[in-house]
Amino acid sequence: MIARILLPLSAAPAKLRRLAPAACLIPMLQAVTLPVLAEDMDTASQAIAVQGAEPAAALQKPPKLQLAHQLTPGTLAGDSANRRLLDALHTMLDEHPDVLKARAALESAGHDVHTARGARWPTFKVGTSSGNAQLRQSRESYSTINAEMRMSLLDGGAIGAGIRSAESQEAAQTSVLYGTRQNVLLDALTALLELQRFGHKASIAAESARIIGQLARLEERRAELGAVGRNDLRQASSRQASALAQQHALESQRLDAMARFTRYFNFTPENDWLPDLQVPAQWMPANEGNALQASESNSPELQEIAQQIERARAEVERSKAQRFPTLAAVVAHTRDPKGVLYVDGTRYGVELNWNFGNGFELRDRILKAINELQAQEAQQEAVRRQVREAASAAWGRSQAGRQREAQLADAVREARAAFEGRRRLLEAGRGSLSQVLDAQLDMQRLMLDEADAIYDQRINELRLVRTTGQLLPRQLPEHWLDSLFAQQSKPASDKSGPSPTEPAPLRHEPDSIATALATAPFAAKPASPVLTAQRLQLRMEPRLDPQLLALPQNQPVTTAARW
Repeated sequence: MIARILLPLSAAPAKLRRLAPAACLIPMLQAVTLPVLAEDMDTASQAIAVQGAEPAAALQKPPKLQLAHQLTPGTLAGDSANRRLLDALHTMLDEHPDVLKARAALESAGHDVHTARGARWPTFKVGTSSGNAQLRQSRESYSTINAEMRMSLLDGGAIGAGIRSAESQEAAQTSVLYGTRQNVLLDALTALLELQRFGHKASIAAESARIIGQLARLEERRAELGAVGRNDLRQASSRQASALAQQHALESQRLDAMARFTRYFNFTPENDWLPDLQVPAQWMPANEGNALQASESNSPELQEIAQQIERARAEVERSKAQRFPTLAAVVAHTRDPKGVLYVDGTRYGVELNWNFGNGFELRDRILKAINELQAQEAQQEAVRRQVREAASAAWGRSQAGRQREAQLADAVREARAAFEGRRRLLEAGRGSLSQVLDAQLDMQRLMLDEADAIYDQRINELRLVRTTGQLLPRQLPEHWLDSLFAQQSKPASDKSGPSPTEPAPLRHEPDSIATALATAPFAAKPASPVLTAQRLQLRMEPRLDPQLLALPQNQPVTTAARW
């Protein structure tokens, strides 16, 4: 603008010539006003800095995290189902008919122990007798009352042997009760897994029928347009009917498993929802040697037979002790009012008895006790071999089951990819429905085999920990059975593959028809909740800082986010 004003006045218009003197004053005004403006801006910036120091400090404070508890319907339902199942398990371990029968036998053995120990105490006897006695001069009637106290002093060790025999029998019944509780728990958990197995397999068959129906409808449209014939459509109808028939057969097996589950747990699960069962890793033995050692140490069958051997030895000792004489202290009093037979008085003395019998009875009794002892010792070796066989077989099945599960998981993944590829070729017009149905049938068969492998592996692990004594220890810790359902598996869509050590539900992707088939067994069941924890959710909570509220109203208000 200054350059334009400094043009020669002769060339400028008359209006510009009048503004020329004012334009010459602009540099002078700038030189005077610029220092003042700079000083005013410095003062204003300092004031703003002082006023904004506290808000800036407030904004520099790190946000705080706050945990917000949230209970969802799934969490509440899962906790309730877990608690009901665990309560039913504990009740079953105390009130199952087999457990009650074993406990009654144990109490009966306890009574025998009390009886055997009571043989050391004095015995009392009171009786009466009446009749006629022929005296020298006449015949007279009499009535007497007898009271006697007898206490054994020497018996050759028969009483002590009887006590040891009764105590051994009681200990054997204790082992029987422990083994019965273990077997009942194993059968109940097996019934739970069988119910889940057939429920999942029935869902697989139902989803297969649904997918085949979708493919059949697409093929029917193509047939109506004249693009293809109806042979593949008939094949699809046949496959769909076969899948539905298989679903009904599996549903029938599921109902049988439901009846067995109800027999053990005494309730019917609502909507067929049950928590996933998983054997904790710390229960499993490290190797086969540890499994064999633990099975021999904790086997209730071996403990029972050992106590039976002790009882047989005590019976042999008691039979041999009966060969010796017995010595007893006796106090007797007889009351005869007429004095026909006895004279009133109390007798004190000792009695020595030596029962020889006919000689053969005592010998046969001793030989019979010895033969019983030999039979129990032979039975002990047989039971030991059976326990080792069961432990070794359970260990082998668990190891082979892991490999089987991993191989079937890979096979299902490849079959799913093949099915998806065949389906895409059919959609592109480069394949036939027959090829897609064959791929779907192969995938369905492998999925059913994988479900069997998963639940077979879980049952094998339960049998292994039952053999090693980890399923139900003698001294049951608190919440021991809770760990069976605490390690819940993730939903099927969140898992990429099976773990060789942790059986899990089938895992498939949820973005295709093949995925719908794969996830069907677990679609009807909600995500399994964690028993020992609740869901925690982070949320943004707006909060006004009191320091900012104290600022003037024309200043911008800043909010802080609280976590």
